Amino acid sequence: MRTMLLQMMVTLDGYAAGPDGALDWIEVDDPELDAYLAELLGAVDAQLFGRASYELLAQYWPGAQQDPATPGDAMLAPLVNALPKIVVSTRPDLDLPWQPARRIGADLAAEVAELKNEPGKPVVIFAGARTAQEFLRLGAVDELRLLVFPVLLGAGQRLFDAVPPQPLRLVEVVPFRTSGVVLQTYRRQ
Repeated sequence: MRTMLLQMMVTLDGYAAGPDGALDWIEVDDPELDAYLAELLGAVDAQLFGRASYELLAQYWPGAQQDPATPGDAMLAPLVNALPKIVVSTRPDLDLPWQPARRIGADLAAEVAELKNEPGKPVVIFAGARTAQEFLRLGAVDELRLLVFPVLLGAGQRLFDAVPPQPLRLVEVVPFRTSGVVLQTYRRQ
């Protein structure tokens, strides 16, 4: 049975995005953090995104292979681009130009159960607070990895809004000293 990892970047006060979806607080130059993300991408079979996050990331990552903004992006772009992308959307006509990609969402609970029953390495849920919340509500997340950025936003989109209580067990804490980001890994009990 395949596991689902939820990997989210959040602020210290629990926001996954700032007002109007701003993500500018995520931009850090940290080789250790980039190495962690590369290791994670090498350990999964697919990455899962909400529609809006997929569309946003599809504007950057395909071109980042030829014109990366940072040395970390140069290392990550081939990995991000090569991995299959699973996009959650109820729109059957959704255009998916960033390949390889496929859509799920017509019957999310059944499709998630199907994904989890397939053999293989984990699937990582990377982006989209609403998508992350839906997977948490479905009880589909086996491991939660929070990259906590040393930023207080005070407003925006919280990661855990409308998520039912779930007992978790802390299994690892890794500080990235250059950026001050802290990885907190939890597993479902």
